[in-house]
Parts: sequence; C-alpha cells; structure tokens
Amino acid sequence: LAHLADQDIEAVILDHGLPGMNGLQTLGRLRENFPDVPVIMLTGLNDAETAVQALRAGADDYLTKPFELKRLFDLLRQARVTRKEAPAKVKPASKSGNKTTLHSNNPQLRQLLGHLAKAAKLDSTILLTGESGTGKTYFAREIHRLSPRAPEEFITVSCPALPRELLESELFGHERGAFTGATASRAGRFEQASKGTLFLDEIGDLPQELQPKLLNVLQDREFFRVGGSKMLQTSARVIAATNVNLRSRVEEGSFREDLYYRLNIIELRIPSLRERREDIPDLAETILEQIASRRGSEGWSLTPRAHEVLKDFDWPGNVRQLENVLERATAFAEKDSLHADDFLPLLEGRREGGQVTGSGVAAGTGGLTLQEVERAAFIQTYLRTGKNKARTARELGISERSVYNLLGRHGLK
Repeated sequence: LAHLADQDIEAVILDHGLPGMNGLQTLGRLRENFPDVPVIMLTGLNDAETAVQALRAGADDYLTKPFELKRLFDLLRQARVTRKEAPAKVKPASKSGNKTTLHSNNPQLRQLLGHLAKAAKLDSTILLTGESGTGKTYFAREIHRLSPRAPEEFITVSCPALPRELLESELFGHERGAFTGATASRAGRFEQASKGTLFLDEIGDLPQELQPKLLNVLQDREFFRVGGSKMLQTSARVIAATNVNLRSRVEEGSFREDLYYRLNIIELRIPSLRERREDIPDLAETILEQIASRRGSEGWSLTPRAHEVLKDFDWPGNVRQLENVLERATAFAEKDSLHADDFLPLLEGRREGGQVTGSGVAAGTGGLTLQEVERAAFIQTYLRTGKNKARTARELGISERSVYNLLGRHGLK
C-alpha cells in the first residue's frame, strides 16, 4: 500500500494467504484508496468461495494456484485494457435516469431495489433468480437503465428459445459458410452488446456444450465466431436470469461449477407476488393504466372487494399471470370499474381460507350477491367453452336464446 502511494504501479497481483492482514482485507484497502489499479487475486485450489468474495470486493480476476505464467500475463493484460478503455467506452448515465422509478410497500422488495441501484453502478456480472413471471427481464432493464451503460444497447437472448447450433450463432455470430444456410457473415449478440448490456434469460437451460465458451468470454472477454479464426473481444456487461436452482444443477453435473461462480458475482433474488401481497393493488392499478393506454380507453378502477380478491390469490404465474387476468377481465368489463365477480371466473384457485375453489367458482357466497355469483358462473362457463354459445347453453341447461340474453344482461355482447 505504501509503494502504491509513492510509485506509479500498473497492476497488483495479490495473494489471499498473506500474513497479518489477509488478501481480502488488503483488497478492500486497495479499492478504497486506489480504485483504478487492476488487481488479480491468487487463491488456493478448491477455494471457490474466496474467489467469488474477491470478485465481489472489486478484484478484476482471480487465479487458483498452481497456474501457468502465460495465463497470469493474459489476465493482467486484459485487466489493464479493460480499465484503460472503460471511461471511453462507457458513457455516464443521464442525471434523470440515475434513480429507480420502482416503488414497493414490501420491505423485502424495498431492500432489493436498494441493492439493485448499487449493483447497477458496478460492472460485475449479475445473476437474477426467482420464480417464472416475477419480472426478471424488467429488473434487468432497470439495472441497465441505472448503469453508466444506459445510452448503449440492451440485448436479450433467451437460452431455451433456440437449439444449440442456432444459440451458439446467436451469441457469438458466425462466418459465411460456417454451416448449412450461413450465406453471409453475422455478428453475434456479444459483439452487438459490446458497449452495453447482454441479458441471458433462463441461463440454467444453456446447453452443456456452450458452457465452456461462455465461461471463456466471461473470463477473458474473447471469443471466436462460429467457423471463424479471428479472435474477437467484447466488453459487454452480462446479466443472467434463472428460475431454477443453479447450485442444484451444479451438483447434478448439468451446469459447470466454474461458470456458476462467474455468473454469481452478485445475486439478486426477485420475490414472488405472493410474498409481497401488499404491492398487488398498486401493481394492478399500474397495469390497468398500461392496458388503457394501449387500447386508447379511459381506464378502469378496482373496487375494494376486487382488491381483496386479487390479494387473496396465490398467483403461481406471478406478475405475468396478473397481467393476463387483468387483460381478460377488462375485455369483458361492463363499466369503468372492475368488481370481484369480474375476476372470480378467471382465477384457478386461491390460498387456503379463500373463497374460490380450484375451478374458480365461489365455494360460498363470501358476501357476494346472488346476481354476482350467477354472473361469475356464467362467464366462467362461457370462457371455458371458448365463447361457444351452443356449448354454453348445453352445459348450463338453458336455451341458446337465454345465453344471448345473459350476454346482453352482463354486457358481454
């Protein structure tokens, strides 16, 4: 530390096993006083936890002992290049975009938003975890918006959406003639997002054959196009997301442990909707405003009873399911206000103690009027039959003319 204060040091190779103050403690002092000096941390074999802690604390990279000198020199060169180019390659975020616009009444999510804002300022790889439909793509975009890379590209790649051969080309690009149908060269997403952010959705589904290549990019920032011989470089910031337990995938042998640690520098877990029920009314109102804006309509309000119905549902599909239910409910709404019975036919069950069975029909009146129960049962049957009036009539044991009358009475024509 004294040498750094007195001399112009271009890089630091830091051994974790130092006497007195250990490597992580020294790293903290280095980053506090000399934030721009590249640091490579040396760790022992099978000491992955220390390596992850070092990366989280600001080390540019790490090496496990024993190692080849060439590998050390390569890491030093890459760290120097990355830090030297960072100010020129990454533009500062606009002053209007440096605060999150997300708000929550839930303490767990409020804490997450604080961590998200801090993580956005760093250039570390981020792993977003949480159930399907919790909004991981939305949070990834928010991280990008709050980061110094905000003016640059935000590119999304869904790992399970493409077969292995096409996914490799999508990520890394290909040269002409690399495979059947490759009639022209194409830049991959790592090239296109080089100054911005690359979001890898459902990273747990990344084929095992591509995992070493992704690991190499995260480590060395270098890669080849499919069928190419020229080494390309990227400075893309990577955000990955998964709804599976990657640690379990590592133990099963279907996901590389070293790749897991490279991705899991900063982990942010997105809570499910049932873990933050207090946010559901405000979230529903926001979604309704978005639906009204898309349709060019005046919008809808939710009655207090409708709020309770939405809060009482478990939402296994999370925010995505809530959006779907609100889209469908507004399609059949009679007026500009949405009532409890507008939602009952659309919900597949509520948590134990609620008043909706697995089929979605009220198990008891729960304070609903007879007209509300009748409307809910009719709409449910009408939707379940695909809006087939003849089938609806048969299932309800009424005439087809009665179906038309009920459609008119409930404003569904």
